[in-house]
Amino acid sequence: MSDPRQKRPLGLTALRRRLGKVQLPVALGMTLVWMLLFKGFQPRWESLGLLVLGFLVSVLIMLLFPLPPITPGLRFRPLHMIRLAAYVFREMALASIQVTIMTFRPEPVRNSMVAVPMRTESDLMMVFTAIATSIIPGTVIAEAERTERILYVHVLGADTEEAMEEGRRGVRKLEEGFVMALGTREDIAALRAGGVEKLGRGEKT
Repeated sequence: MSDPRQKRPLGLTALRRRLGKVQLPVALGMTLVWMLLFKGFQPRWESLGLLVLGFLVSVLIMLLFPLPPITPGLRFRPLHMIRLAAYVFREMALASIQVTIMTFRPEPVRNSMVAVPMRTESDLMMVFTAIATSIIPGTVIAEAERTERILYVHVLGADTEEAMEEGRRGVRKLEEGFVMALGTREDIAALRAGGVEKLGRGEKT
């Protein structure tokens, strides 16, 4: 007969082995998607609970369904993440005001569909950019062309070439923010090769 006391260490060893397979950058990336989907970046007390719950769910998923190591994987950069979050908060506030003003205007609001080519080959960066674009009032992703690396964005009130270019520039700024906060060296190199939109500025470097 087997000794039950011998099974406990084996169980603990298996649990430790599973915990060792949890990839923190991936868990943080999944938590970010969770927060974006459930509008967790809105200033409310529930946001902290959503953050903790999202991280725990991410870890649980990785424990139940261990993922193979992602190479080269995500790279978490706290300062760039804080800068990105501040930019998204500001854009949400400004866009909310602009949409409210458009609602009370007597003339009809004209919209445009804007094609925004992505500068990296990362599917994660494309997904993060698409979700963040959709949570900002006035813009929503109509279609994502994965093969061609293009996001088609419906932009509210973009009735001129200048307004369409401003909408395209906003999506590129979000892409740049996610790449700098979570992207790999290859992603950053591809981003810089395609031109970088500075967060909070309109010029291109």
